[in-house]
Amino acid sequence: MTMPDGLDEPAEPAYMRTLPEEECYKLLGVSTVGRIGFVSSGGVQILPVGFRLGDEHRLFMRTSSDGTVARLARDGASVGFEVDYHANDFGIAWSVLMNGTVSFLDSAATEAYARLRLQPVPWPGLPDSVAIQFVPQTISGRGLHRH
Repeated sequence: MTMPDGLDEPAEPAYMRTLPEEECYKLLGVSTVGRIGFVSSGGVQILPVGFRLGDEHRLFMRTSSDGTVARLARDGASVGFEVDYHANDFGIAWSVLMNGTVSFLDSAATEAYARLRLQPVPWPGLPDSVAIQFVPQTISGRGLHRH
């Protein structure tokens, strides 16, 4: 069957499930790009960022020292952070959504950052960047699977 937008309707049924917290963190551990969402004077903003999962479920990223994300970190702002994935055939897809705060690294975060196996890559590869952290306060996830 062809759907109104010209895409074929998937032949296989799909089911959606809530992802347990531990699975959400495992998925974040194999991901490298997410989005920070926040409210500004111009309305809701969503910015892509490169990140790495570190100790104690902290997400680390590098950003321009004078950019929007650095300003949020200076303020210790509350933000949303979202990461998702979908296979090309949409046989598997998932999304993890968190709420928490962004900030510059304190001494514990600096030590955790030093233990990262791979450093985060700034989006889009800025030469002048500073490390910041996102500390989640809530996390939820959903997964889609087609049989």
